[in-house]
Amino acid sequence: MAVYRITRFTSSDVDKAVAMAEGAREEVAAAGADIIDIALDDDSNGVVVAKYPDAATMEAATAVAMGVFGKMIAEGAIDGDSIDIWTGNIAVSF
Repeated sequence: MAVYRITRFTSSDVDKAVAMAEGAREEVAAAGADIIDIALDDDSNGVVVAKYPDAATMEAATAVAMGVFGKMIAEGAIDGDSIDIWTGNIAVSF
């Protein structure tokens, strides 16, 4: 059953965050997600929506996600204190 990991964050430098995400594209793609989308609003708030085929794949991808976010935090692209993570299983699809 598919599972989602939703990560909310605030960016102090949206352009840098987007560039760093693009730079991690191959590494993230190899982690096994079905999709990973990043959406940003006009107030520098962002959300990462990652859909995995199952919980085991999501857990295996955790190290990659932590590494990418860690780099973004270290380089000032996102505020580490703003990160909020939620996970859940698909209940209904339309």
